[in-house]
Amino acid sequence: MDEGHQAQRGLSETERVKLSYWTKYREMAQASPEFLKVFNPQKPSKDHWTTLRCGTSAYHIVLLIDTQHGRIGIEFYAPDDKEIGHKAIDNTSLFEERLGLAATPFDAKKASGLRFHKDGCKIKNNETAWPRFISEQLEWALVMKKLIADLGL
Repeated sequence: MDEGHQAQRGLSETERVKLSYWTKYREMAQASPEFLKVFNPQKPSKDHWTTLRCGTSAYHIVLLIDTQHGRIGIEFYAPDDKEIGHKAIDNTSLFEERLGLAATPFDAKKASGLRFHKDGCKIKNNETAWPRFISEQLEWALVMKKLIADLGL
């Protein structure tokens, strides 16, 4: 039994799907020189998100999958720095325009930022569509990173 199968034992079906999705994501990310210039994809996990570090602890970009509602997404996430989170929220329309997605701003006790989802992206039992979803997510991450730089966040 190889390491991948070992890791999948004891996981729920949904967790296995997430792990497989992020494994495919990492494979595609590592094959994209443009993406690798900017980001270092994390090890695949069974979570519904994967984090992209931006060279600061003030914020990061998060890629999302929602197996329950069949959608993919991206998030600008400022864990503690309210000023940066609010600056992103103040520029919601610019993020929406560049990404071509509607934003859901969030301002919780700890974290703040912007979340974006694209519906109609069934994850479960739809592996053949994953490369298309992942390509979009890689593109969004690059667009968001450039916008963050443009805004001086």
